Amino acid sequence: MELHVDDTAAQDEAISTHTGRSFRPLDPAPEQIALEDLAHGLSNVCRGAGQTAFFYSVALHSIHVTEELKRAGESERVQFYGLLHDAAEAYVTDVPSPLKRHLPGYREIEDDIQDAVWAAFDVSPPSDEQYRAVKRADRALGQYELPELFPQQTWEGQRPDLDYDLRADARFDVPRRFEAMAVDLADRVDASVPN
Repeated sequence: MELHVDDTAAQDEAISTHTGRSFRPLDPAPEQIALEDLAHGLSNVCRGAGQTAFFYSVALHSIHVTEELKRAGESERVQFYGLLHDAAEAYVTDVPSPLKRHLPGYREIEDDIQDAVWAAFDVSPPSDEQYRAVKRADRALGQYELPELFPQQTWEGQRPDLDYDLRADARFDVPRRFEAMAVDLADRVDASVPN
């Protein structure tokens, strides 16, 4: 199966966002990005294709990745990258890795959206070293999350000794928490905040 994109039509095809913007996922631009849309979208996307034991949002996962990076002593810039590492999923959802590998062109679409996010915040994309730090925290969180999110499965390896509340989506205003963290970190790293 091959993902075919009609470039002419892609420039006109858009989705409506929480704030009323038109977002063109196949032709993303920084001016289409708003922090409120990212926070809202990521807070409504469930990890694990929604097959988890309870709702666990990409936004809360991203908050935990950021907290893990801080705990590991990573710079505020890397923490900022950690918070936004899945930002494209606000627009194209969280496609499970086993499926994503079989969707030619999907990774490019996701990368283009992520590049528009970095540009909207007026920051360069993470360096290879910064990206590796984010992925380490992301993988550690994944190993911590999976046994709780999918208790019916047997998992190999050690579960990291972390202490994150995976059920906070039900008790906290995760979109506002995500936004507040983004605004704070953006200020600390001299980034813009797209409104």
